[in-house]
Amino acid sequence: MKRALFLFVVLVGSGFAFGLAAQQPSEFTDEQTAKVEELFTKANDQLAAKQFEEALGNYRSALEIMPDDPAILYNGGFAAMLKGDNALATDLWNKLKAIDPDDWQVRAKLIQAYQRLDKTEERDAERVELIDLWKSGKIKELTEQIEFCRDRFTAGGRDILAFELFEFKGPRGRRYVFSILNDKGEEDFQISLGSYDTTNAIWQETTKPKPKEGVRLFHLDGYYGNGSHATFGMFAGEPRYEATKQMVIDILNKKSKPISASIVN
Repeated sequence: MKRALFLFVVLVGSGFAFGLAAQQPSEFTDEQTAKVEELFTKANDQLAAKQFEEALGNYRSALEIMPDDPAILYNGGFAAMLKGDNALATDLWNKLKAIDPDDWQVRAKLIQAYQRLDKTEERDAERVELIDLWKSGKIKELTEQIEFCRDRFTAGGRDILAFELFEFKGPRGRRYVFSILNDKGEEDFQISLGSYDTTNAIWQETTKPKPKEGVRLFHLDGYYGNGSHATFGMFAGEPRYEATKQMVIDILNKKSKPISASIVN
């Protein structure tokens, strides 16, 4: 009996979860399906063990048999990015995007890959498409998300996941949240760019000359596991992502110090 192999991977934070979805009839033989299962499972184990080059090789072998399988394309792109081959990652993920335009996770991965390639025009186009897809409400899983991971980088010996919120709202609105990971890949603390209503109102009333209508006061803050807080900068108007990222890098490289802090004993 012929059947297709539909595989999926869910990326949660900096870890991986692997599994098999329901199988459907297709043009692939049992032997082909068994071989792809073997290659995919081996590649997943290698990916989890951070053997990125070996994992990528097995994903590519699997794609020679099933070139349009969404999970192999997704995982293969992820292995390529972690290996440092961001051009290949974008090739694989764009193919997946063409197969499934509603796969919002691959759109977020493309944003990350274009960021690493310094292709800001392509990055920004993907970002706009992802936000428009979120606004459309057509994908329930996506509408339930409040943020997406737009960047992954290292600074000060730390791995950082940079999240952008889909919507800036609320009395303590935030635009970006940088999750600083520990050696176990777990969040150690956060640095975020936000603009809080109370702080903004005080700034609007006390600043001379009075700020222009619609301009908000943004601030870059560190929030730590013990309840401590530090403010690293205040800005009239919203800084761009690149400027915010550089400030985070400077903080982690100990080139920037807080302008104020509160410590919980």
